[in-house]
Amino acid sequence: MSDSKSTRALQRNALYRLAAIGAVILGLFLTLGAQGHFVAIWPMVISDEMDLSHGLLLMLPGVMLAGTAALNLLLCKPLWQERGYALNVTLTGNLLTMSYLFYLMIRGVPNHPIGVFLALEMSFVLLLVATRAGLVWPAVAEAPVEKGMQ
Repeated sequence: MSDSKSTRALQRNALYRLAAIGAVILGLFLTLGAQGHFVAIWPMVISDEMDLSHGLLLMLPGVMLAGTAALNLLLCKPLWQERGYALNVTLTGNLLTMSYLFYLMIRGVPNHPIGVFLALEMSFVLLLVATRAGLVWPAVAEAPVEKGMQ
């Protein structure tokens, strides 16, 4: 076995570790965003003037943020360990949340920091897509094999 093949076999894809760290950081930001959303809407939800269905609809953005935060925090260790299922589940959950935030951004909700959360989600989804597509970082260039050394 050549030296370059043994180096390649020992190499780990650092994008999984970057995704795990990103999952923790994004999970913390999403938790803060969900908490801020619930604090802002809670007085309206518990008021007597609002019906239950409208109150639940008001809670949906916070539930999306909190659910994705929990998902990211729960799957950060399997991501670090380069588990394929963790990458797929994390990608699916964050893609769903990114789509919902994109919908809210297009709809236009005034005085809400949707753009910040959308930018964070899009960055993380791009990292997960690149990892899922097979991008390896750091890349190891294989040394050319000379004819007499096989």
